[in-house]
Amino acid sequence: MSTAEENIFELVNRLDAPTLRRLYEHAATTLARKDVGEGARRQSHTTACQAALFTVPTGIRYLDDEELTRLTQAFISWRDTGRTPSIRRARERMRLVYVMLRLSGAKLGEVLAVNERTDIDMARGTISFPGSRSEDGPRKVVMPRDFLNDVERFISSPLNRSLRGELFSLDPGFVRRKLYEQARRAGLPPGRVSPTTLRHSRAVELLRSGVPLPVVQMLLGHSSVVLTSIYCSFSDKDCQRIISRCVAKESRMKTSARNTFFGTVSSVRKSPLFTEISLTTSTSQEVVSVITNESFERLGLSESDPITALVKAPWVLVAKDEFRAKTSARNCFPGRVTGIRGDGVAVELMGELLDGTPMCALITAESVESLDLKEGDPVWFFFKAFSVIINIP
Repeated sequence: MSTAEENIFELVNRLDAPTLRRLYEHAATTLARKDVGEGARRQSHTTACQAALFTVPTGIRYLDDEELTRLTQAFISWRDTGRTPSIRRARERMRLVYVMLRLSGAKLGEVLAVNERTDIDMARGTISFPGSRSEDGPRKVVMPRDFLNDVERFISSPLNRSLRGELFSLDPGFVRRKLYEQARRAGLPPGRVSPTTLRHSRAVELLRSGVPLPVVQMLLGHSSVVLTSIYCSFSDKDCQRIISRCVAKESRMKTSARNTFFGTVSSVRKSPLFTEISLTTSTSQEVVSVITNESFERLGLSESDPITALVKAPWVLVAKDEFRAKTSARNCFPGRVTGIRGDGVAVELMGELLDGTPMCALITAESVESLDLKEGDPVWFFFKAFSVIINIP
């Protein structure tokens, strides 16, 4: 381990337990809102995330997203092809054990010891596992609502009454055999799938999604963040890519800061060619952008997602009264002039909206003269929806 890595681990280990727990609960709650498919869809957008740019050591056996999807589908198909209702119920029970292993990151013994009546909090969506040390309290792992609903539906059936409190209490050897069988059905190499492999896969999946190392440590129940660090290492090439992305991000922020609106997607309306996106800022300003459907699909946006709207200064028009500001432009905001700087031909007009958002427009000197614009004058800034560039933070 390098000196830099040792320093990082030393700093992380100084975090107190309450801070680590808050970090974990925040990240886990966010992850629980997405099912496995949603996580796979989002995975394409994590390439710009520094946490995703690491190499998994060759000694760590894990499954990638595509392999995990094939294994999950194999279990579903196996359950659905049972000849009788009793066989399908037994296979569904095994599938629930698999999903618990797949998404909790827990050890096989921990999963098989779960009592769904006392260890699962349906209201909070969590499952409790014993702490790594006797003095630690139980660690609570947030699970997707779909999985918890499946558990509740299975155990509430009168036909499964005898299993209540023992839903996950299966023989470890039986579980391993069924994992091997479904791995073969999914076309995975022999010996590739095991409870430990699923645990490793969940750790790598979370780290590649940008979940902080201490948070993954808490989810897995490791006594030290150093144990969790075995899942990722950074080569010289990885470090160069991370630094390059940071530099590129800084450059974009510096060049786009003048007309920038930060907010969340409040509505989406699609046509055969274009998508209209409405962004609502923290001060309730609404900015409308129209982009191509191809761009919308590439961004993978949905309502409530955080986004940034950028408008170049030459695309911003200025009017001195509301009557003249009534144009076809979808975005029209009242403000005031805070500065005027020109060279006799072009003028950089700086302003501020009523909510304090800074604005900058690049107009001709003749326009400034005809409008009789002066510092402190009330004005209207407006720009077309097609002039708004959407960026994911």
